[in-house]
Amino acid sequence: MRRLILLFVLVATVFISGCENTEDNSPALQGQMEDFFYRATDVRARLNEDGSYTIQGITRDETLTLHLRSGQLIDYPVGGGSSNFATFEDSAGNIYTTVPHGTGEITLTDRCISCGWLTGKFNFTAIQEGVDTLTVEKGFFFEVSFLNGELPSDTPTASDGTMTAEVNGIDYEANNVSASLDGGTIKIEGFKDDTVIVVSIPSDGVSGNYDYPMTGFFASVINNGVEDPAVSGLISINFNNTTTREARVFFTFTTESGAEVTMGNTRVNY
Repeated sequence: MRRLILLFVLVATVFISGCENTEDNSPALQGQMEDFFYRATDVRARLNEDGSYTIQGITRDETLTLHLRSGQLIDYPVGGGSSNFATFEDSAGNIYTTVPHGTGEITLTDRCISCGWLTGKFNFTAIQEGVDTLTVEKGFFFEVSFLNGELPSDTPTASDGTMTAEVNGIDYEANNVSASLDGGTIKIEGFKDDTVIVVSIPSDGVSGNYDYPMTGFFASVINNGVEDPAVSGLISINFNNTTTREARVFFTFTTESGAEVTMGNTRVNY
């Protein structure tokens, strides 16, 4: 009888232990980024025509991308002249990359080619050239699917509002608008092809006309990744409802290169 009791206790202990260690088997991508923990809300992978794989996780404002030259279960060094790389874009649009001066490693630990998923881990130090570095540790991705061939960034996101203007006399209507509250600033970005118009106002800004430059306000045009900041202009806050987080802003400005942005009008939910 004593042996039967001991056997029962052992079985019960194993059962309870197994229940406590149950893991969520849904696809995931996460990592420790210096002073904050990153966990993607959407993660997918893509098998490219050259046999390489791109793995990407996004949140509302951030994107982490890993690229592996193949699907072999090996270590993939990043940085230098390697075809493997890692990048991270933060909520302010700053891009940190391991190309060409970063360091680190991505390891593919498991895969199912017929099922269409990849599992692995990573760590890297990426650089925003001449500005800053970002170190990512204890990163892993779990059963990330590459079956549909799309990355999260391939899926159009709902626009936060509208933006129209004239740039050097040519009509500009943004295809997509992003508005975000970052500390004490509301940052509004309008995207059309390779041109981005950026307008920022204080988060507590009230209705009124503000001659630019003025503390708390910012404007620029970005063409093919090159920013051309405003040097003069007028930004008018039509309304800024900090409860419903809605704002309408009119703007006109001249950039360092002499570009003229006029008739600017944006309405957003931030």
